Amino acid sequence: MGEYFIEPGLDPRKDHVLYKDDEHMVVYLGTQEGGEDIDVNSYLIVSRGKGILIDPGGYKIFSKVLANASKYIDPRDIEYVYICHQDPDVAGSLPLWREVSNAKILVHWLWTRFLPHFGFEDAETATYQLPDEGETMSFGATTLEFIPAHFLHSPGQFSVYDHRSKFLFTGDIGIALLDEPYIVVDNMERHIQAMRPIHERLMPTSAAIKLWLDRVKYLDIEAILPQHGAIIPKRHVGRFFDFLANLRTGIDVMR
Repeated sequence: MGEYFIEPGLDPRKDHVLYKDDEHMVVYLGTQEGGEDIDVNSYLIVSRGKGILIDPGGYKIFSKVLANASKYIDPRDIEYVYICHQDPDVAGSLPLWREVSNAKILVHWLWTRFLPHFGFEDAETATYQLPDEGETMSFGATTLEFIPAHFLHSPGQFSVYDHRSKFLFTGDIGIALLDEPYIVVDNMERHIQAMRPIHERLMPTSAAIKLWLDRVKYLDIEAILPQHGAIIPKRHVGRFFDFLANLRTGIDVMR
C-alpha cells in the first residue's frame, strides 16, 4: 500500500509528493505563485522510472516546472506530456518541453491541428491522439483512464484517473480563483464560493456536467486534482459532486 501526503497547510509554492509507493509516485510541482496572473497546478506521475507530465503550464513557469520535475526524474525519461486542452495556461510551454525531452504530447485529436501554432511542424508524429470516447492506457505500474469531459470547458477534453493512486486529474473541472493561494482544500464551503463564479462562466451547460458526473461518481477517488485552485481530498469529494450536480452554468443562466 502507498502513502498519501495530502493535508491542508502544504506550501503551494513548493513541490510536494502527494502519493508514493515502491513503484509509483505523484508529485505536485509547486506552480502556484499568487499575484494577478492565473495560477496553474502542474503534476508529475513517475511509475517504474517513466514519467508523464500533467498540464505543464505556460512559458512563464517552465523553468520552475523543469527544475522541480528534475528532482524526481530525468526529463529524458518523461514519455508523455498530457494537456487537457489547448489554452496557453495549459500548453504554452510545449515547445520548451520538446527541447528537453522526447515526450509525446497526449491530447484530444482535435487539438493536433492547432499544434503548428506552437511551432510543431510534425504534429502528427509528435502526438498521441486520444479519441472522443477516451482510452485506457497501461503506464508503468498503473493504468490511466482518460474519461471524456468534453465541453468542460473545452470541446475536446478528458479527466485522467490514475488507478494506482486513485487520483482524478480534472483539468478545469473544480478550478477556483483564490484570493490567497493554497493547494489543499480545508474549508469546503468557503472553497465552493471560490469555485462557483468561474464554473458559471466557463462551463457552457449543466448538461455536460451531469454527463461527466455519471461517468466518474462511482470511481474510488482519494483526491480530485484540478488544473487551477486547490486539491479536493476524499472527505470533500461527495460535497464537490453535490455542488456540481446543482450548479446552473453558461447558457442555463443567460438572460
